[in-house]
Amino acid sequence: MLSNVARSVLRIAQPMGTRAMSGLKGFNEAEAAKEAIYFNKEDQRIMMKLLNKVKAQSDVADKHGAIGVEAAERSAISDITSALMKWKHTHY
Repeated sequence: MLSNVARSVLRIAQPMGTRAMSGLKGFNEAEAAKEAIYFNKEDQRIMMKLLNKVKAQSDVADKHGAIGVEAAERSAISDITSALMKWKHTHY
């Protein structure tokens, strides 16, 4: 008799719909993943904007350094394009 009462109390004490709500856990994880991706992209966009701003300010403040950086970038691009052209002519 006591065990029947205990079972009925436990049955009543269990929250309704616990199994039905367990499917929402995956939904919350998917939402969290989408949110993380969104904010990572926003952080990347803001950091690129900040980097461009700092570069523009440094080019104005340090003209000699800006000329050196531009020459280094042009040299690197030249090396890359010549290697790419060589690859293109040997493979096609």
